[in-house]
Amino acid sequence: MPAKALIYGTIAIDTLITPAGRANSVLGGSGIYAALAARLLSDDMALVGVVGTDFPKEYTLAMQARGVDMQHVACVEGETFAWTGKYEHDMNNRTTVKTVEGVQEHWQMKLPTQLRNYEIAVATNVTPPLQYRMLEQCDHACFRMADFMKSWIIREREYTHKLLGCVDLALMNDEEAREFSGSDDSIEAGYKLLDAGPSYAIVKHGSAGSTLFHRADNGKVMLFRCPAWPLMHPADPTGAGDSYMGALAGYLTHCIKQGLPDWEDMKTGVAIATVVAAATCEKFGTVSLFSLQREELAQRIASFKAMTNWH
Repeated sequence: MPAKALIYGTIAIDTLITPAGRANSVLGGSGIYAALAARLLSDDMALVGVVGTDFPKEYTLAMQARGVDMQHVACVEGETFAWTGKYEHDMNNRTTVKTVEGVQEHWQMKLPTQLRNYEIAVATNVTPPLQYRMLEQCDHACFRMADFMKSWIIREREYTHKLLGCVDLALMNDEEAREFSGSDDSIEAGYKLLDAGPSYAIVKHGSAGSTLFHRADNGKVMLFRCPAWPLMHPADPTGAGDSYMGALAGYLTHCIKQGLPDWEDMKTGVAIATVVAAATCEKFGTVSLFSLQREELAQRIASFKAMTNWH
C-alpha cells in the first residue's frame, strides 16, 4: 500500500512577467505547484495552507478535479498571499516586484490528527519557522523534506540550522547552497548540507540539472548528477523547483517502507522530478501542470531515460 504525502506551502495569486509575456492574477504558490506535481505520481496526498476570502472558488474546484485534497486548506477573512515576479532574459535571474503576505502572515497551523499520520511530510518554500512548525506536528512521518530560499537563509539562520537538523532531505538551488555553506563550489556545498543533518541533499542547478548527495552508513558520500530536460523555449520558470519537490514526493510514496528510501529509488525520483519541473516551464503558471496527464508523463520519462541512460 502506498505511503501518503502531506504538502504544506503557499497558496497564492501570482502575476508573472517573463521575456515570453505576462500572466496576471493566476493561481500559484509553492504548495499549489508541489501538489499538482505530486498528483501525477500519487493518489495519496493532501495539501495544507491558508487562503483569504478573496480566493476564487474555481481554483479550489480545479485543484480538486485534478485529485488534490483541498479540504484541509484554511480560509481566513482577508487577502490571499500574492506575488509579482519579473524574470530577465536569463530566466535563472528574477526580481520580486511585489509581495502581499495577506492572511498567511499571522496564520497559525494546527494539523488535524488524521494528517499527522502521513508518512511523507513536505515543507515547500515558506519561512523556516513555519516549515519547522509544520514538521514538528508530523508525529509519524518517516521521511521529511524541506525546500529553502536565500533570503530566509540569511534572515533566519538559526531556524535554518534547526530545520536542517530535523529533515531527511534538504533542497536548495546553487545560490542558496552557496549562501548556506559559504562556499562557491556546489559539491562542497552539498557536503556541508549533509553535515548539517539530513540524510539526503539536493542542489539544483537550474538549466544545468541537479545533484543528489547521500552519506552512506560507511561515511562515504554518494553523488548522482542528473542533467536537465532539454527545454528549448521556456515560457515561465515559476514553480519549477516546487514542482520538482512535489513530483519527487509523489514518486516516493511508492518507495517508503517504514524508513528512508534507498539510493536507487532516490535517483529515479530525481530523474522523474526533473522531467516534471521542465514541463512546468513550458507555459505560464500552472497551465502545464493542469494539462499534463500521467500517460504523457510516462512517455516523457521514457524519453529522458533514452537520452541520459540514468537507469
